Amino acid sequence: MATILRHIGLLAFLLIITMSVSAQDSLKEQEAKTASNAPVSDSIQPIHGLELPDSLSISILTCTPGPDLYSKFGHTAVRVKDCVNDRDVVFNYGCFDGSANDFVFKFLLGQTDYLLGAEHFDDLVARYGYMGVGVKEQVLNLSQTEAREVLNRLLVNILPENQQYRYEWLGVNCTNMVQFMIESLVEDEGGRVVYDWGDEHAKKMTVRDMLHEQLKLCPWVSFGIDMVLGYEIDDFTLTDVNPYSMQLRKLFLPAYFMEVVDRSKIEDAQGAQRNYVVEEHELIPPVYVESTPSHFTPKVVFLLLLAVVMGVSVYDMKRKKASLWMDVTLNIAQGLAGLLVAFLFFFSEHPGVDTNLLVVIFNPLPLFYAGWMLSRKKKRKKSHWGAVNALVLTTFLVAMPFCPQSFSPAMYILISALLVRAIAYWAIDARAYRPKV
Repeated sequence: MATILRHIGLLAFLLIITMSVSAQDSLKEQEAKTASNAPVSDSIQPIHGLELPDSLSISILTCTPGPDLYSKFGHTAVRVKDCVNDRDVVFNYGCFDGSANDFVFKFLLGQTDYLLGAEHFDDLVARYGYMGVGVKEQVLNLSQTEAREVLNRLLVNILPENQQYRYEWLGVNCTNMVQFMIESLVEDEGGRVVYDWGDEHAKKMTVRDMLHEQLKLCPWVSFGIDMVLGYEIDDFTLTDVNPYSMQLRKLFLPAYFMEVVDRSKIEDAQGAQRNYVVEEHELIPPVYVESTPSHFTPKVVFLLLLAVVMGVSVYDMKRKKASLWMDVTLNIAQGLAGLLVAFLFFFSEHPGVDTNLLVVIFNPLPLFYAGWMLSRKKKRKKSHWGAVNALVLTTFLVAMPFCPQSFSPAMYILISALLVRAIAYWAIDARAYRPKV
């Protein structure tokens, strides 16, 4: 029980790192490219030798989710194929310098810079094929003039002085950078991209709904993401009153972007429309299939925790003595998880984390109260922490259904377990040190 709760903080920490690599190549792959300590630009120098030919094919490559934590959301890249000169290059906005000592800390602060890189198409196929990750290609319906302009912009952006950009997991990631480039190209010619958002169910899905759908076979990852992201991802009206822009914000997810552009149109300055995608290919069939999750999902684990807490609390009430080890363990676990939640809430620039209402109960304060309870126990005095904790937890639990933030069902169970123990400790503490008359 103590181990399970203590791991909540670690799980949330791992999940926030997941967001930093959810739309990019793996850290190991990037480190392999920079193992010689050569700058990223050195590995793409041959790409600068590309001329702007007369026969180009521009494609969006979407990589399916993989087995590792970083690959659960897939990846997006751009393929530029010179059909005449037999040149085939993939441009990737998901590169970063993972060897930097402060990479994790900067990412937690939302101050991470990513890079545009490039590699030969055959290398990408070999790598993802080895990983068992599928790759789907969507050939864009662009004129040769437009295709040449795409390549020109990529070559300009990949120059050392231009290839860096400030990464933001929700809105400025590898998928969004491709989206922005195509939109900008079309708009510069007086046209626009007309997105088809699908049926009403798809239109009403929030970012949190999309994450749940993507992680339906990864319940612990889904729970951790729910724990660190606030109500900003539940209601787009908080950031933009334009419904069209609200939908645009959801294109951060590679698989969703692929589905939307497959149905969408490109409209020129005269109002004529053509399909965004002209043809599709499955370049690599996915080998990896997500396994069925363990029976020990967050719901099950926290239900077991609730049962244990209730059992211990009833036992303690009968013997009129608190099992202080349980109270201290629960407070330490709650405080450790709160360290991450509070840090992201107050200091991170990532969207969504600063609107997390869970900071009310998941913050560092329980760490101090764990020591306070031990100190008061030694002095045989009331700690009053049980009363305060019970009041806060009760108020929050009652308010949860009415909050703008969507909470995981498992979170209701976890908070209930904390509340039961807080009430039990309060009752036993008050009775044990009641003044004698």
